[in-house]
Amino acid sequence: MSEIWQAGDVKLYLGDCLEILPMLAAGSVDAVVTDPPYGTGNSSGWNGLHGNCSIAGDDNTLLRDNVLRMYSEVPAIVFGSWRIKRPEGTRAVLIWDKGGHSGMGDLSFPWKPNYEEIYIIGNGFAGRRTSSVLAHYIHPSFNASRTHPTEKPIYLMTELVDKCPAGTILDPFMGSGTTGVACVQTGRKFIGIEICEKYFNIAVKRIQQAQLQIRMEI
Repeated sequence: MSEIWQAGDVKLYLGDCLEILPMLAAGSVDAVVTDPPYGTGNSSGWNGLHGNCSIAGDDNTLLRDNVLRMYSEVPAIVFGSWRIKRPEGTRAVLIWDKGGHSGMGDLSFPWKPNYEEIYIIGNGFAGRRTSSVLAHYIHPSFNASRTHPTEKPIYLMTELVDKCPAGTILDPFMGSGTTGVACVQTGRKFIGIEICEKYFNIAVKRIQQAQLQIRMEI
């Protein structure tokens, strides 16, 4: 671990989550919301445009599963793919419908892969009962402005975080910090971990901006 950044109810760690998680205090996390390496050996068109976008730990699901096992006592919301085995303890599957402007996939196949699966694990979720299909369409401008190859829209993450139990949300695969921004906007405490310094620094900047916006609105 090479760096810790903290401001208000947010604490971010730069480093390997498997090394950092055992150092967190017992009972310090109330829910996990994360977009982990899927275990599909992902590559994308970001190669060439934004340098090497290979995702650490994406060769299989061991990293995802080891982290979720550490927090099996708290509820979790986990993004994933139909191509790999769902996490142990999955109670429900939500579908994020990204709309017609998203998804390329196999161009010889007459359907776009314009959705992702979201796995619901454990108990303690609350809030208004809504559809299991989350129709948060991606506008072309989002793809042009995103800072991480697997970045999710803030409004999608806000909807998910808002149904978690009160307390601290953990994202051990923080990326560019969208879960943290959603926690700031919904008044949740947040712990984020990111192994890549580039994305860690982006997350710090985005969360600082979100905190400043909240202060300006008060």
